[in-house]
Amino acid sequence: LIARDLSTFNPQELKDIVWAYAKAGHPTPELFREVADAIVTMDVVATFTSQELSNTSWAFATANEYHPELFDAISYAAIANRADFNAQEVANLLWAFATVYRIDHTLFSSFAPTATSLIEEEGIDIQNLANIAWAFSVSNIADPGLFGSNLVNALSEKESEINDEALCQLHQWNLWQQELNSNIFLPPTLQGRCYEAFISNMIQVSDFQFDVVCGLRAIGFQPLEEVLMPSGYILDALVEVYGQSIGIEVDGPYHFIGKEPKGKTILKRRQVHNIDGIPIVSVPYWEWHQFGNNGTMKQEYLCALLGL
Repeated sequence: LIARDLSTFNPQELKDIVWAYAKAGHPTPELFREVADAIVTMDVVATFTSQELSNTSWAFATANEYHPELFDAISYAAIANRADFNAQEVANLLWAFATVYRIDHTLFSSFAPTATSLIEEEGIDIQNLANIAWAFSVSNIADPGLFGSNLVNALSEKESEINDEALCQLHQWNLWQQELNSNIFLPPTLQGRCYEAFISNMIQVSDFQFDVVCGLRAIGFQPLEEVLMPSGYILDALVEVYGQSIGIEVDGPYHFIGKEPKGKTILKRRQVHNIDGIPIVSVPYWEWHQFGNNGTMKQEYLCALLGL
């Protein structure tokens, strides 16, 4: 009903609607598309406050929705008003852009000095620190002045407050420092906590994954399953192709926004390749499911995917 009558809502109400639906975890793709189109058509994003820019981008990313024109407008307005953003607003904004993998170099570079000053603030929330660190890790945009002893010191002072979600994000940030050949790392005890949190996620093998592994066996492979890599990432399967180890990721809907990989999916592929030296081949759910119960076509697909 709302999506059919958006003309009766003002911009504030539209922002509140998507925020509420995202907060409730209620999937409504059509609504989010309609709201984004309406906001862009109204050409009002430039009038949004820093909180409104942050909340709107967070709502769309949380709901697994990406609207390029809306994110373009949010980026432009956020850069122009970056001095108005507080720590939570910066964290939510950058987290949102990283989550939908909208890597805007100008946005991230513009907010690097702001993020640096916020990291040095006393009382900054640990989750905001982790979100900022994770967002820059996904973006792979390094700023020499952003992450140094200031972040490590802030985390060390608040180590007892760090929950598992933040520990996992910080583990990926620590891996990013390895990718950059940086000399900045978390203290060893905190590194250990981050690693343990990162590898402790429950493993659930889906029917989709089981089917792909069966297909790999049918074409002559003996895949290893649920392989823990030195980086801490777990690969769905690992096979040997012409003497080269290849990671197989069986990617369901949770890994994508539409048919584009989310930021966390891109980050895993990049870090496993750069740190573990293992290239990853993805089996997207829509490509696999198109074959239905046709085992022959699934085997041909896997052969083509692996260059056989």
